Amino acid sequence: TIERASPLLLSECKDWLAKQAAVSYNLHVAVWRRAIYVRGLYTKSRRDVSQTPFYVPTTVIENNGHRKKSMKRLGVSSVDEEISPVLESYCGGISELNNVENNNNVVYGMVKFHASGREDMDVRMLLPPTNDVKATGRPFCCEIVDCFRLPTQTDLQNALNKINCTESLKSKGEVMPSSRFYGSNLNGVGVKSLGLAPSTAYKNLQAETEEKVKHYGCVCWCEKAFSREDMENLLHDKYPLLLNQQTPIRVLHRRSNSVRQRNVRSLQVNWFNEHWFQLHLSTDAGTYVKEFVHGDLGRTVPSVASLLGCKTDILQLDCEGIEGGGFN
Repeated sequence: TIERASPLLLSECKDWLAKQAAVSYNLHVAVWRRAIYVRGLYTKSRRDVSQTPFYVPTTVIENNGHRKKSMKRLGVSSVDEEISPVLESYCGGISELNNVENNNNVVYGMVKFHASGREDMDVRMLLPPTNDVKATGRPFCCEIVDCFRLPTQTDLQNALNKINCTESLKSKGEVMPSSRFYGSNLNGVGVKSLGLAPSTAYKNLQAETEEKVKHYGCVCWCEKAFSREDMENLLHDKYPLLLNQQTPIRVLHRRSNSVRQRNVRSLQVNWFNEHWFQLHLSTDAGTYVKEFVHGDLGRTVPSVASLLGCKTDILQLDCEGIEGGGFN
């Protein structure tokens, strides 16, 4: 006890207590809800919708002639923007009381959208053209932090209907059912199988991406003229085909230069005429399909261009389903 302490220690304690008595304290009590996770599958039927909001740097010339650097929005919407706000509303909203407004502008309550891989903005995310392939839309998981209430399964079904615009278009007689994508959202985003999930569904989503098989369809052009038989002879019976792919030139500014090995598991040719054809292929997850077609200046070996022995380019690309895309 203080009474039994040495005179020197007792004097130091009294001085410390006197200093603390002059100090004022602010007591802060925070109450929050732990993060919840909602998983599902999505399709995207438009080529002007990105997965997340997409901005690129640009220069704006002002009225006085000065150039000002700015950011320009690309696309009409994003998958994230079509899904996250709807889920937020069916969770009763997100609390802003725990946000910290300072120089760092820390936002605590939010909805974080995370998908199993991503497609480029000009690539559609569709379902397979036939029932022979057991593939789904792209898996995603939303981490909802500090929401006001836990959504029921009925809430999630209502959220699904709102995202897919099922009820609103049905009342107008404008439902456009399709076997290639979910729902009838005019912005092209549809979802399926919304449900609550454990935190591992969010954490393991990217790791599980590497285990999936992706299906693609693409429209291509080649410089040299080929008959149907000649093209099929050059492109058939080579699968599975091992690719060595250097980081594509188009993403080299944001990714390190490395070589990855991926397999094209199957490939079918739909010949249109001597220069135009369509490919349907299945690949390992993470295959650069555009580069597999045109070769990326020799950085992908082999490629459709090297197999045909001439300049080849890709005009349209669709992801046509993901095998193993469903959640356990």
